[in-house]
Amino acid sequence: MAVYQKYGIKYPFTSDNDDNVFLDLNNTETDDVKSKVLHVIFTPKGQKIRDPEFGTDLIKYIFSQNDEYSASEIKDEIRSQISKYVSNVEFRNFNVYKEEGNENSIIVSIEYGVKNGNNVDVTTIGVKL
Repeated sequence: MAVYQKYGIKYPFTSDNDDNVFLDLNNTETDDVKSKVLHVIFTPKGQKIRDPEFGTDLIKYIFSQNDEYSASEIKDEIRSQISKYVSNVEFRNFNVYKEEGNENSIIVSIEYGVKNGNNVDVTTIGVKL
């Protein structure tokens, strides 16, 4: 009988599995790190009872000016929180920019590497705020 390694709960939460578990689990360490990164980004600070500093304050930028200063603050907020709460992440490329044709929308693109033995798996995620 083969034994399969599972890594943490998949984010966003789903339950479309045949493994007799309540929530889907990540099959690789790279997927687990991606789930953790998304969880940190989309959780507002103060939501986690025993760790009120977990997450980001990105919600405060919804009605802020969409300028270089805000982009810099968003970048710093995400980078510091991911570095604090997710291990094995090496930032490669990190961009915050306006969506083409929509001056009120902010796009965050994060390219990072995850050490997997002697290899580094590179992943890019994009988030629209």
